[in-house]
Amino acid sequence: MRDPELSIAGWLLIGQAKTLRERAFARLVQGLQHDSIEFCHAPQQVFQIHPVDASLEGLMYACSANTWARDILSVIPITRPARSAVSDPELMPMLQDLADILAWEATQAFSSDYYPGIPDIIMPEDHVELVMQALQREMDREGKSRQREPAQFASLPRDRKRALAERRRWWFAKYSITPERWETGKWCLWQVSDEPMPEMGKAPAYA
Repeated sequence: MRDPELSIAGWLLIGQAKTLRERAFARLVQGLQHDSIEFCHAPQQVFQIHPVDASLEGLMYACSANTWARDILSVIPITRPARSAVSDPELMPMLQDLADILAWEATQAFSSDYYPGIPDIIMPEDHVELVMQALQREMDREGKSRQREPAQFASLPRDRKRALAERRRWWFAKYSITPERWETGKWCLWQVSDEPMPEMGKAPAYA
């Protein structure tokens, strides 16, 4: 079933996508014509890219070679406005794969027999708690909408809380979203990792 926030053009392209960057690009595409392309985050802007072929690889290469398309794909919004004054900002639809990965990580923190952190990531203890609080707010909203009891992040052992927070930051970095870039509110397609999209249920390379 097609993601309702994925354009028809993006839906056709994502079938060819194998890596994090390719899938992110496919989700960004709003429309395609013979020699032009439109992006979801740049409405009413048409970029003449003249691709050699209409494959995903050909389109990405043509965009990287076009100054205007390359630049617009370097400053993509990370979040959309919160739905209410008490809500947290939500990741833009173009980052749906990242959202899915983060949701899977949260599930693993509760259910996996082995859930290590990432020692290379330095994170203060108070920030770990801020992450858990934000996750709990999100979980509470989801539980209310689905009329089911939400998981309690406060019940996680301390080492699992830290591991989850570290893994989240690790995955954000895969999408070029560092703490510094988060402050700018923008991410860059060209800096997204070109590694394969992980298979949920299999341990990522860091584990």
